Amino acid sequence: SSCLSRSALSSGRRAAVGTAVPGAVALAAGLASPRAALASGGATAGRTTSIPTAKKRYYARVRADVASFLTMGAAIKQGSLKDSRVSSFWDGKESPYADLKSAGYLLAVAFKIDSRVPPQKIQQKRDHDALMAALDDLNKAVGKGDAKGASSAFAAASAALDTYLKGVELPPTSDGSYQ
Repeated sequence: SSCLSRSALSSGRRAAVGTAVPGAVALAAGLASPRAALASGGATAGRTTSIPTAKKRYYARVRADVASFLTMGAAIKQGSLKDSRVSSFWDGKESPYADLKSAGYLLAVAFKIDSRVPPQKIQQKRDHDALMAALDDLNKAVGKGDAKGASSAFAAASAALDTYLKGVELPPTSDGSYQ
């Protein structure tokens, strides 16, 4: 009878070790994997970014996007909608428009004072939404080849951009630092 219990005990240990060892190896492989590090959630890992950190992280990007916007505006004011200064603002995943959409949003939501406040209630985020809507209207006018419509849409987008810039504590588009 003691042989049976030793045999049962021994097979129980083997089964436990048989499942624990592959699990431990898989866990170790997952921890050592570069892919696991990439899935960490980024710099904030679900937390909000402080305003000073966001300023360091996004101000230069947003300022460069504003400079590209103003360069595009010079071509639009001349009626040159097919100019490369216009198309380069919109084209591609790395375009100033795409960057303003992402970095501008991240900068806007960093002005959240309380982590319980949803992004829709942050004034800077609402200003960013209005800016993106104005830029979309401008893009439509440019796409139609409507120089007069593009000029008035650029003026509206400039006003929305100035409102956004004021909210995120950057100088207005009239400031010479964007040149």
